[in-house]
Amino acid sequence: MAKETPILKSAEYYADRLGWCVIPIPHGQKKARIKWKRYQTERPDREQVRKWFGNGHPRNMAVVLGPVSGDLCCRDFDVAESYTAWAKAHPDIADRLPTVKTAKGYHVYFRADRDGIKHLGDGEFRGGGGYCMLPPSVHPDGPKYEWIIRPTAESLIALDPVLAGFVPNEGYVTEQTEQPENTEKPEQTETTEQPEAMVWGVGVEAAIRGTLPREYGTRNRKVFELARSLKSLPQFADADPRNLRPIVQEWHRRALAKIRTKEFEETWIDFLKAWPRVRYAKGTEPMMQTFRRAVESEPPRIAVTKYPENQRLQILVALCRELQRAAGGQPFYLSCRKVGELFQASHTEANRWLFLLEQDRILQVVAKGGTPKNPRNATRFRYMGD
Repeated sequence: MAKETPILKSAEYYADRLGWCVIPIPHGQKKARIKWKRYQTERPDREQVRKWFGNGHPRNMAVVLGPVSGDLCCRDFDVAESYTAWAKAHPDIADRLPTVKTAKGYHVYFRADRDGIKHLGDGEFRGGGGYCMLPPSVHPDGPKYEWIIRPTAESLIALDPVLAGFVPNEGYVTEQTEQPENTEKPEQTETTEQPEAMVWGVGVEAAIRGTLPREYGTRNRKVFELARSLKSLPQFADADPRNLRPIVQEWHRRALAKIRTKEFEETWIDFLKAWPRVRYAKGTEPMMQTFRRAVESEPPRIAVTKYPENQRLQILVALCRELQRAAGGQPFYLSCRKVGELFQASHTEANRWLFLLEQDRILQVVAKGGTPKNPRNATRFRYMGD
């Protein structure tokens, strides 16, 4: 039986609440003793996390950066004065981004679609393919890693690393990531150039990268997400969409590999139609507000009873309770795609969770989604819990 130690509680918070991929590190060290290449693309399940960190032995812990942890990146300031200078120059994000006090400096976490390590004069930029130590790990020199700004789902925002002041405005040279003993070498990543879209300000690159389609048949939905992401940026809140044509052209150029409609004009028309239909800035839509209430609330008793060691299922049940409250006596809509987005899980995993809640009679399916009778993608549920 796992022991509820501080390191285990931290590991479960990182994994369940933030969607991070955590791996064990020997106590007082920085080098992994497990083969962790597989964890660059898949997260350990809850049982494995509890086995690693709940066996009563002292452990350090690291987070694997990149897509497996929601495009997590880290700016490692080895020089404390460099961090102080950066924070003064960027107070709007320095007061918000999750930040760790290390033995020599600071780690600042954010989201960006970047791979590899870039060595800088005062530290490193770390993206996919690497990992970083997490509190409450102990540095080899003795000091503990400590949060000075704790991470939450809301504070982990997507940023352009260049415009956020983390790296100089030059091509990213991806170098070999830190190589622990007995581990496999992660693949080298090609150098990427900074696109012209960066001149429009912080957030544009993240908006483009974050809405690119990854499978066929999603172009129209992704164009709407692009419009919503751009409209969420202060510089474009009241913009004339016709002035954003170069950004949409850049998005279309990168999306060509995954879209069947090759003509740019079709994407441009869809973007112009989507712009006035965006009612809520990204992150402020009702579903996100409902999700935040679910995360902050006490989980329903039935969820604690049935899933005592699964925080994500407890939050999902709380989300369904909040959705039912908002719907009153009517059923509410919820799709496995939306659940996957909120919990940073695959559609298959989200579908299995909803199936389990239905089998445990916490949810009742009123109308199945995606059928001729109910063509909407989302299924209509009724919450039957306490």
